[in-house]
Amino acid sequence: MIYNLIKVALRNIRKDAAYSLINIFGITIGMASSLFILMYILDELRYDKYHENAENIYKVVSHISEPDDEFVWPVAQIPFAPQAKEDYPEVENYVRFIDMRRTLFKRNNLKFYENDVFYVDSTVFNVFTYEFVEGSPEHALDEPNTIVLTETFAHRYFSDESPIGQTIETSAGDIFKVTSVIKDVPSYSNQNFSALISRNTLPAEIGSWGNFGVNTYLLLPNGYDHKLLEKKFPKLYEKFMAEIFERMGIKIEYILQPILDIHFQQAGKREMEKNDNSKYLSIFAYVALFILFIACINYINLATARSSRRAKEVGIRKVVGSNRRQLIWQFITESIVITIFSLALGIILVNLLLPFFNNVSHKHIDPEFLLNTRIIASIICIVLFVGIIAGSYPAFFLSKFDPVNVLKGKLAQSRGNVLFRKILVVIQFSISIFMIISTWVVFDQVKFLTSKDLGFNKENVVVISLPSREIRRQFPVLKEALLKNPKIKSVGTTSTRVGKGSGKIILLMETSEGMVEKGINLLGVDPDFVEALKFKFIEGRNFSEEMMSDTLSSVIINETLAKRMNWDDPIGKKVQIGRDTASPPARVIGLIKDYHQTGLYNEIESLLWYYRYNNYLLHAKIAPFDIAETVQYIEDEWNKLFPDQPFESTFLEDEINAQVEGDENRGVIFSTFSILAVLISCLGLFGLSSFTVDQRKKEVVIRKILGADTNSIIYLLSKEFSALVFISIAITIPIAIWYLNLWLQDYTYKTDLNVFIFVLSALATIVITLLTVSFHIVKASRANPADMLSDE
Repeated sequence: MIYNLIKVALRNIRKDAAYSLINIFGITIGMASSLFILMYILDELRYDKYHENAENIYKVVSHISEPDDEFVWPVAQIPFAPQAKEDYPEVENYVRFIDMRRTLFKRNNLKFYENDVFYVDSTVFNVFTYEFVEGSPEHALDEPNTIVLTETFAHRYFSDESPIGQTIETSAGDIFKVTSVIKDVPSYSNQNFSALISRNTLPAEIGSWGNFGVNTYLLLPNGYDHKLLEKKFPKLYEKFMAEIFERMGIKIEYILQPILDIHFQQAGKREMEKNDNSKYLSIFAYVALFILFIACINYINLATARSSRRAKEVGIRKVVGSNRRQLIWQFITESIVITIFSLALGIILVNLLLPFFNNVSHKHIDPEFLLNTRIIASIICIVLFVGIIAGSYPAFFLSKFDPVNVLKGKLAQSRGNVLFRKILVVIQFSISIFMIISTWVVFDQVKFLTSKDLGFNKENVVVISLPSREIRRQFPVLKEALLKNPKIKSVGTTSTRVGKGSGKIILLMETSEGMVEKGINLLGVDPDFVEALKFKFIEGRNFSEEMMSDTLSSVIINETLAKRMNWDDPIGKKVQIGRDTASPPARVIGLIKDYHQTGLYNEIESLLWYYRYNNYLLHAKIAPFDIAETVQYIEDEWNKLFPDQPFESTFLEDEINAQVEGDENRGVIFSTFSILAVLISCLGLFGLSSFTVDQRKKEVVIRKILGADTNSIIYLLSKEFSALVFISIAITIPIAIWYLNLWLQDYTYKTDLNVFIFVLSALATIVITLLTVSFHIVKASRANPADMLSDE
C-alpha cells in the first residue's frame, strides 16, 4: 500500500511540474534556512557542556555596592577561593585563572606575543575537562614554572617535535618546562586560552581581599543548591573584608553563576570572552518557524487554489471505491514526498553554503554537525511538521468532495475555503512585513552604535602595545623618531585600551563633609594622549610636561564623576592619590566631556585621569592618506629600536567597531533569512496569483474585447491581493512597534524607531506584491482572445 501511495504521489508531482517546482523550491529554501538556524542555536547551546562537571561548576561574581554607586564584576579576590574551600565543606574544589597579560614568548629564533596565557591552580584539570594529546592531567601543573600547551601553541614553537620536557621562555627571562599538550579549547567555550602556567610559579602571598580581578570557579557536589552556599558568603565579608570596606559604606555580595549560563547572562564587563544573549536564540528560533510556516502556507494555498483541477480525480477515485481515509493518506503522502525531496536538496544546499555561513556568523561548524542526534531528531520533526501540517488541510479539504457534483461539473469554491486562504495570505504577509521592519531596525541600531559620538576621534589612530619595561623606557626615543614623519600628527600613551574599561581603586575625594573614600575608575595618560584622540575639555586644561606639579599632584575628571561628587565647579577640588595622607592631595585641573571608556554597551562611568608617562599602549594619530606607507614607517622605526621584539599594530577604529561585531553578524544572519522568508512568500504569491488569474483568464479576455485597458485589468485583479497586504500592514505595525521597543530596551544606548522604516517596509511589500501579481495579469491580458475562448 505504501509503495502504491508513493508511486501515485510521484506521478502526480510529475504531472503538474510547475506547481511541484514552486512547492519544492519554497520548502527547500525553508528547510535549508531552518537547518542553518538550528545548527547556530545548537552550537550556542553547547557552550561549556563538554566539561564532565559542567552542571556543578560555578563562577564567582562580585556585586559591589557603594552609597552612591553599584556594579557587578565577574571576578573575585585571589584569597577568596581557597578560603571558601577551607570554610565550607560543600566546596569540593576550585580553580582561579590569573591573566598573564600580553607577553612575548620565545624559543630559539621564534618569537610571538601571546594574549591568552593564564596562571591557574593545579586543580584546573580536576574541575574542567580537556583532552590530553601528550602527558596527563595528574600533577601537570603541580610544580612551579611548569606549563601546559594547546596544540596550536605547541605547533607554533615546536612544529612537529614533541615539546614534553622541553622549555619555553619569555622576554622577561622566565623559563617554563612543558609537561603536557592538550587539544585546542573548543570554540564553544567561555574559558579560552592558549597555554596554562602553574599558579605555584607566582609568590604564595599575592593579592589581598581588597583587590579584585581573578576569574574564580568553584566545584560543588552533584545536585547541590548553590543558593544555599551564597547565603553563607556574608560571613566571609564580615571575617575578612568588613575592616577594609565597611568604613566606606561598601558592601560585597557574592553570586554563583552556573558556567552553563555565562554565555547567555552577562554578569559584568570583564568576561574572558564576549557574551551572547539568549534573546537572539529565541529570535532565530522564531525565524526558523516563520520560514517553515510560510512554506507550509504556500503549499496549502496552492493545493486548495488548484482544487478544481483535482476534483475529477477525487470524484473518479471515490466512484471506483476509494474511501475518504485512503484519499487523505494519498494527499499527505504527496506532501511528505515533496518534503523529503526538498529536505535532500536542503541538506545539499547547507553543505555547499556552510563555509559562507561560518564566515558570516563567525562560527566553526563542521558538516558532521548535521549528524548530531539533536539535528537528526529535529530533521525528522521538521519533515513531519511540514509534510503533515502542510498536507493535512488540502487532504481533508479535497477528500470531502461529493463525487456526484464533481462529475456533473458543479464544484464551486466554498466561502470558507476562500476565507481560510485569505487568512493564510494575511499571516504570510504579516510575517514578511514584520521581518522586513525588524531587519531595518537591527541595522539601524548597529549603525547608531558605530556612528555614535564616542567623545573622542577614533579615525586614523594606530594602537601599538608596549609590553616590556625596556620598551616603555625607550618610548621617548621611539616617539621622537615617529614625530619626524609629518604624516604622524601626535603620539600619546595610556595604561588601558580605550573602550575596554579601566582600573578601579579607593581614593579620598573632597566633599562637603571632608575627604571621603570612594571607589573610582582611573586611567593613566600622558599629555599627548589627549591630542591624539581629540578629547574635548569642558573647562580647565590638559596635563603639561612643562609643569612638574602635574606629574604628581594633578588629575583630570569626566562629567559623570563631577556629577557624582556634586561638584558644580570641579577645578581645584582635592583628590588624595595613594595611602599617604601626609603628602599633599592632587587637584583637579581639567573637566573632560564624557566618553565611552567602558565600551558602547555599558553606561559611562565616573572616571579620573592621572599623569603617567610609562604606559602600556601607544596611540599615534596619522594623516588620512598614505596610511599603509605611514604604518610601514612606524614598523621600520620600531624594528630599528627593538629588533628582537615583533611589531604588532591595530587601528583604534577597528577595536571600537569590533564591539558591535556580534550584533552586526547577527544582523546579517537575520536579514539573510528575512530575505529568504520574503522570497518564499513571493514564490507562493507567484503561484497563487497564477492560479487566480488562470481561473479568471476568460473574464480578462472578455473585458479586453469590451475595451478595458491593461491598467484597469491589473487594478481589478490585484485589488484583492492589495487589500490583504493593507490588512497585514495594519496588523503588523503595532505588533512590530511593541516588540522592537521591547528589544531595544536591552541596549544602554539605542536608536529611536524611525517612522520611515515602517512606511518604506509597507511600500516595499506593496510594490513586491503588485509586481508579482501583475506579471500574470499582463500575460493573460496580452493573450489571443480566440485561443482563450476556443472551447466556448
